[in-house]
Amino acid sequence: MIDWKQPAFFLELLVILTSSLVSVVVFRRFRIPDILAYLFAGAVIGPYALGLVKDDANIRLFSDLGVTFLLFDLGLEFSLPRLLVLRRSVFGLGVLQLTLTIAVMSGVLIWFGGYSSAASLVIAGALTVSSTAIIVRELNELRLINRHHAQLSISVSILQDLAAVILLILIPALAVTPDQPVYRQIAWTLGSSLLLGGFLLGVARWVLPHVFYEITKIQSEEIFVLTTLVIVLLSGWLMSAFGLSMALGAFIIGVMLGESEFRHQVEMSIRPFRDILMGLFFASLGMKLDIGLLSGEWSMLLIGTALAVLGKWAITVASALIVGESFPTACKAGLLLAQVSEFGFALIALATEVGILATDTSSRVLLIAWATMVLSPVLIRYNFEISEALAGMAGQRFSARDRESEHVPPDLSDHVILAGYGRVGQMIGRFLRTNQIPFIAMDIDSEQVKKGRKDGELVIYGSCERIELLERCHIARARLAILTFKSLKEAQRAVSKIRSSGYALPVIVRTQHHSDYTGLIMAGANHVVPEMFEASLLIAAEVLTMLGFSKGEVEEQIDAERKRHRHLRWTSRLG
Repeated sequence: MIDWKQPAFFLELLVILTSSLVSVVVFRRFRIPDILAYLFAGAVIGPYALGLVKDDANIRLFSDLGVTFLLFDLGLEFSLPRLLVLRRSVFGLGVLQLTLTIAVMSGVLIWFGGYSSAASLVIAGALTVSSTAIIVRELNELRLINRHHAQLSISVSILQDLAAVILLILIPALAVTPDQPVYRQIAWTLGSSLLLGGFLLGVARWVLPHVFYEITKIQSEEIFVLTTLVIVLLSGWLMSAFGLSMALGAFIIGVMLGESEFRHQVEMSIRPFRDILMGLFFASLGMKLDIGLLSGEWSMLLIGTALAVLGKWAITVASALIVGESFPTACKAGLLLAQVSEFGFALIALATEVGILATDTSSRVLLIAWATMVLSPVLIRYNFEISEALAGMAGQRFSARDRESEHVPPDLSDHVILAGYGRVGQMIGRFLRTNQIPFIAMDIDSEQVKKGRKDGELVIYGSCERIELLERCHIARARLAILTFKSLKEAQRAVSKIRSSGYALPVIVRTQHHSDYTGLIMAGANHVVPEMFEASLLIAAEVLTMLGFSKGEVEEQIDAERKRHRHLRWTSRLG
């Protein structure tokens, strides 16, 4: 007989997980971040909508654990050497942008919004922090991660993550009662954090490596996972026992483990728990969203979203100009940093829990943050076009000041454009140089560009998918274009843009698979070199030679296969 009287917590957990699953699947179809899917699921099933789940103590426990693992993951990704390498961006532009944004937003909230100093600081801090995860993911998909403005934005967002950690520590101190001086509570919080943080750093530095060495001798993945969970939870419990944030202890342990040889194994073993708990955390945040505000205050929420995005963009642009960046670079970096981070949601949740923010206020801020994250993929994908329009409105141009084209000689002509300066591109460039044929290469990998310039070659940052960059490389005066793409879609887009813009120069495309051939020929490529196809022919030739076939017989069969390949090219064109 079925017992329908299941424990309430079990049913609530089942509802949260099921609604989260459905939301994530649907949102991914539209390339919307998972965080927004969890928030949406929580809002739908929460007390302000369907009322299927109550935000009880059990759910709050899961959300606290989610924040703990979120900070542990940040600690694993944190790298002090990387910060030192990017110190100009981090400690120059990052500090200036962070300080100005928090100061301006706090002032506006105090003078025009009537909020308290503590509430204004929390809201401003939450809206200031940008999402490193969203920025990196979108830039990786667009293959723009190594561009100068992208590296600037990532550097600033890393510093903002660290600032969010500090705010998570200080928020409980800002919620003291009137009979407790704030400065005394803040001093106690910071002193305790430094003392316990130093203790945890020492343990992580000198004790944990020996623990993991002993665990790895057992060669059991289950025990390794269990050990990692215990260490993370123990560090969080130690901090919470002294009235501090659990997340701080997890962050410190994560920083130390991130510098050890166990980092990757720890990251992989903890990922399932981290993802599920973080999902529950964001779902619980979604339950605090009062969807009813959208019907009664939607215009104010739209204005708030616009002010948050434009305000962050304007302050980032001003900060970048102050530290000496060009206006186009400043525009692009500002758009990348326009959204709110997942740490912003964590700050709002903690401030609401300790009483700094009222529930209706936190709902409004969360809705604004949610809207900025929805806009973020669009702002990043159309970053250049939006920045160019804004620069035009400001009377600026994407000219020689733009880092992508500042190295192109104005009199370059009768040359070869070489898109992609990796292994294949460098080999082609060597042959061109030997035969005294001028060429200009472009790549989106900063290391390849740096290496090429060091060797005295004409190499610039950029992607040949942008026709305006090809025009700055004087494509109208070029003899030939060689595209060494691995991605079929990128190659097709590049060839199509060249042809649709009216350029008739010969285009050679290197691709990986023979199946890519037809699509590239149809797009307008003159010649396609399928890397795997040519490698297969070479291997087949070696096999036949070793089996005793004469050189003439082998060459005849290879030539026949190539003719069949060329026939496919012509039939594709005719079709």
